Amino acid sequence: MRHIGTPLAYFVRHGETTGNVQDIFRGDIDFPLNSDGEAQAAKLVKFFRRDRFSKIYGSDRKRVQQTLQPLARDKRMKIINVNNLESLNTGDFSGLPKSKENLKRIKWYNKHPDVIIPGGESVQAFRDRVDPMLESILKQAEEAGLPIVVGCHGSILKELYRWVYGTIESKARVEPGGVVAVLKGSHGYECIPIFGAKDKEDQRDDYREMSIDENGS
Repeated sequence: MRHIGTPLAYFVRHGETTGNVQDIFRGDIDFPLNSDGEAQAAKLVKFFRRDRFSKIYGSDRKRVQQTLQPLARDKRMKIINVNNLESLNTGDFSGLPKSKENLKRIKWYNKHPDVIIPGGESVQAFRDRVDPMLESILKQAEEAGLPIVVGCHGSILKELYRWVYGTIESKARVEPGGVVAVLKGSHGYECIPIFGAKDKEDQRDDYREMSIDENGS
């Protein structure tokens, strides 16, 4: 078996909200979980039943806190709130439908990252606050010898993929309540959907075995 690396962090996308169901830009709107989101949060407890963590980080948004709370209670750990893990502030787009036209408009700001989204922040400002946090979390996990759980938003997962691979065309997409593992091997970091992948072909249910090298050590 090819050695990929040991899990350093598990990035957990928050569970479903009415904003997800309505398919609108959430941005700075503080949605709570809906009933399906609460069920997804409960499933995380079962999914991680065998795992130990050094820390649990999360943005202070209700949807992230409510997603992490059942897991934190089960592990008897506290959630460390980090404002830098909040989603991209889409400003005047927040609450608008993700129509073809609106998606085209918001993608323009990805191509012009220094331009501020009206009422929000620039993509570059978003990256400037998120990227150092990503680097810090992975470094902390390496030093602790135990993985860190990170409760976050879809925009954070997209930025994680860009930070690791240098492209915004993420292949580590997960549904609300899904999990992306970050592993480190001889070739650097890898982002692997391990739970709730949007494309089931991308999901690696054998990720624990993938972290074992060829001689079994």
